[in-house]
Amino acid sequence: MTPTASVVIPVHNRSRLTAACLDALVAEPLGVDAEIIVVDDASTDDTAAVLAARPVRIVSHAANTGFAMACNDGAAAASGRYVVFLNNDTVPRAGWLAALVAEADTHPEAAVVGARLLYPDGTVQHAGLVIGEDRNAHHAYAGFPGEHPAVLRSRAFQAVTGACLLVRREVFTAAGGFDPAFHNGHEDVDLCLRLGEAGHGVRYCAQSVVVHLESATRGRGGAVAAANGRLYRERWAAKVRPDDLRLYADDGLLRVSYRDTHPVRLHADPRLASVHDGQREQAAERLLQWRAAQVAELLGTVVALTTGDRPTPPSPAGVDDDDELALALDHVRRLLDERSGRAAMAPASGAGYRRLVSGVRADVSAAVPAGATVAVVSRGDDDLLDLPGRTGWHFPATPSGAWAGHHPADDAAAVALLDDTVRRGATHLVVPAPSAWWLEHYARFADRLRTVHRTQRATADCTVFALNPLPGGRL
Repeated sequence: MTPTASVVIPVHNRSRLTAACLDALVAEPLGVDAEIIVVDDASTDDTAAVLAARPVRIVSHAANTGFAMACNDGAAAASGRYVVFLNNDTVPRAGWLAALVAEADTHPEAAVVGARLLYPDGTVQHAGLVIGEDRNAHHAYAGFPGEHPAVLRSRAFQAVTGACLLVRREVFTAAGGFDPAFHNGHEDVDLCLRLGEAGHGVRYCAQSVVVHLESATRGRGGAVAAANGRLYRERWAAKVRPDDLRLYADDGLLRVSYRDTHPVRLHADPRLASVHDGQREQAAERLLQWRAAQVAELLGTVVALTTGDRPTPPSPAGVDDDDELALALDHVRRLLDERSGRAAMAPASGAGYRRLVSGVRADVSAAVPAGATVAVVSRGDDDLLDLPGRTGWHFPATPSGAWAGHHPADDAAAVALLDDTVRRGATHLVVPAPSAWWLEHYARFADRLRTVHRTQRATADCTVFALNPLPGGRL
């Protein structure tokens, strides 16, 4: 009998997560005829034994190929009318698959249906993807309560996440599947946009609920993520339609009122947005951002401890009095390490990012004179621009000063960006530690900084370069 759905789960190590996911799948009736296919993408732990003990079909890879190829091979082995891709760092709730299939059956125009993904604390991780004014994809309502009315509406989107994604098998095959040019990032957005360009619909199904342990398994940043971002921008930035503000307005969380004269008045739900002019100190906003970042890191630590994984530690320097909970979790983690006979890791805490920002500020204060204009290699983080007594610029930036939303396409573009930034009046450039890959990936850019300009200060938190004016306005 041909199943209605084929659930395809790509895995690479993290066997405990895989076991928890599979056990959750078989604990409750799926509600539709389904097969479960696990693609073992060259795991080196005990994943093979975990899979052998469970009622699943197995596709094995001799070498690690990444998310796109693992999913494509799983889909090739599938026989269901629908293929449902599911991350192994998920715990589906009862009725999740039946709800996805019902949404697809009810909306034949939709080739793709995504689920409502919640963090273990019940807050939203995914309720559809919106395209922002920066032309990048963002999770709508991430961090909102999981039962907020705005996330309980099933509706059309331009894209949904691949962590739990139903797609019509014949449409997926005709589109060539996920594009392996992306490596563990943006594959899902690219697929949805390609299908949308071909006339197919994409929907979010609020009734399909899956707990996603994203913070325990997903790495962020680095050269690979930057390459994915550049490819996405090259392919889609000029084509996509920003829709985030319209969504928030339609849901009543963002309103605009008009007077006879400007300025217009914006009304935003405080859980959704805050006003920031790039100059005035926004103490309340900054505190909320810090706390949100701490909660996310602490959640990752709790999940990692629960699943037996070991969290990656941030820099251990400089804890303040507000980080008692983070330090307590560190202590619990070290005790567990000792009892299990594992080598203890360096302390990790929810204040890792805070420490980085404080360290960057201290280095800039020590190396850069007051009144200077400092360009900071960033991903749109305004905190890194808050340099007392100095003017901070995003690098790269739009003409209006906002973060450009992407990294330079190649070495030549990075050098041209640097020269243009100098011509516009920047006196220093700061490369924070998480962006140090720039100095390896863009070799000519790094050489220019060290020869035409000079290294002013280098610490574990950042490297500060003094920028010499370009002779005659150019080199």
